[in-house]
Amino acid sequence: MTLLTGGLDAVYFLSQYGATSAAVASAFKTLDVAITPTLFPVLSYYTTILTIFFSVPAIMTGAAELMPLIKRDGFRSRKAKIGVVHALINDITVFAAAFNWWTRRSNPGLVPTDTNVLISSVVALPATLFAAYLGGSLVYVYGMGFRGGQAKVKKGQ
Repeated sequence: MTLLTGGLDAVYFLSQYGATSAAVASAFKTLDVAITPTLFPVLSYYTTILTIFFSVPAIMTGAAELMPLIKRDGFRSRKAKIGVVHALINDITVFAAAFNWWTRRSNPGLVPTDTNVLISSVVALPATLFAAYLGGSLVYVYGMGFRGGQAKVKKGQ
């Protein structure tokens, strides 16, 4: 959801300023996109809410997976270090989403401010991509996540 929110905010921002507005309009016309960027603030506001909503179970399950590892190994293992960095980056993106939701909720048309666009497009979007990379490493390299120990069994086969 963070990726969608950041993309919507970025395209909306670009559609509102001088030279880039013509490029966005031309791209939409060329691609025959029926939706206009003026609807993007509402869409990105609701994807922000979905981000916050879906983050709660993700944080809970992530903490449930990480805490036993830290209790067992401390912060000595690479797996624990990656897990903590993954969690911290995801926490930053959740706080960014919460900030954007809180500050946009009273804006007319739910239009993002320049600060909201900066947070969602320049901070949260790349942070989410990096956190996803780390999360993929935790699952596919170290066997964490909902697959449990299956990744280790497959490596040994």
